Amino acid sequence: MARGICLVVLAIALAATGCADDQVDRQTAELYRQGNLLYEGGRFPEASRTYERIIERGVRNGHVYYNLGNAYYKQDRIGLAILAYERATRLMPRDEDLHNNLDLAKERTTDQIAGEVPWFGRQALDGVTVNEATVAATSAGFLASLALVGFLLASRPRTRSVTGYALLVSCLVLLVAAGFLGIKIYDSLVNEEAIVLRSTAVVRTGPDVSSEPVFTLHEGAKVQLVEHRDDWLRIRLPDGKNGWLSQDDLEGI
Repeated sequence: MARGICLVVLAIALAATGCADDQVDRQTAELYRQGNLLYEGGRFPEASRTYERIIERGVRNGHVYYNLGNAYYKQDRIGLAILAYERATRLMPRDEDLHNNLDLAKERTTDQIAGEVPWFGRQALDGVTVNEATVAATSAGFLASLALVGFLLASRPRTRSVTGYALLVSCLVLLVAAGFLGIKIYDSLVNEEAIVLRSTAVVRTGPDVSSEPVFTLHEGAKVQLVEHRDDWLRIRLPDGKNGWLSQDDLEGI
């Protein structure tokens, strides 16, 4: 399950996060290298702590979360492994190895909750990151701007006709890309999910310990967060069941 990631890839990702201090980048890259060496040497607790130190520095990198999930999995910390894998999928949504490892971890959970097969729109949203959607919308805007300039500068009727057609197409692409980006941002803000980390978590009818229990979840279960109230969270499962959990029982993706 281990994967050796080239440090150059991590360095590029670190630059994208806005880390301006070269010394900090070198230290983080060194931590990543140490984590990989510890993992390859079978020292999984030390490897996971090293990857955690990278994340504590504010780095949000899919490869780091992936390797952290692998280290947790090797320690049989299935809830934390699934949490790390799920966070990695937000950054690397089309990584096949990542999805395979996530499926392996889910097979070891107690709660095998069946949900509906996501429709095409849901799959499209989950298959692209916010950054990728932003790049697509920005690129479409740039092309539309070029087409507009070409249309305004065109003097010959034939050239003006061609640039006008290009302008129309690029504007349509821009409209679709910008609309998709808006939906993606809205979905990422509204669709909150979490992973149960307790070995056993009692879901109740209300946001207090005196409320009646309705069902029980176990480590690794994925839930949708519907409502926040003090130290309690109202959750919903893919099969429609819902109730209240203490926020100490889970952690948001």
